[in-house]
Amino acid sequence: MGHDMVTFDDQTLFGPGPARFKIGPIKLRHAIQHPLGSRGVRIEHQGTEAREFRQTGVLIDDTPERLQVIIDAIESYIDGLPHTLVDSVGRTWNDTVMLEAEADPFVRAGARWKASYRITYLQVIV
Repeated sequence: MGHDMVTFDDQTLFGPGPARFKIGPIKLRHAIQHPLGSRGVRIEHQGTEAREFRQTGVLIDDTPERLQVIIDAIESYIDGLPHTLVDSVGRTWNDTVMLEAEADPFVRAGARWKASYRITYLQVIV
């Protein structure tokens, strides 16, 4: 069994609901040049591109008002600053910036309320 509790900036913003992560690759930023008279190419290294993360999950709480408080707290981290993300299996990702957060309409889940969400992060390469 995994870590399960996702944190961002040491805050458990997402509660106990399920969360999934798609971790993108780190890529080489480059320029390809075709020198005259050459049978090959020359690759000019221009550093690396930032890694992108996509988190999806479900927020769960007792009332729609409390769900909105959770969403507001998550959105407050769309601040352009790097934070530490700990994913659902306990991996730590430093220098991560939250770029986008989106929640679906609230729906009943028995006696509670839930909302699916999607978040996009970018890991700043330092």
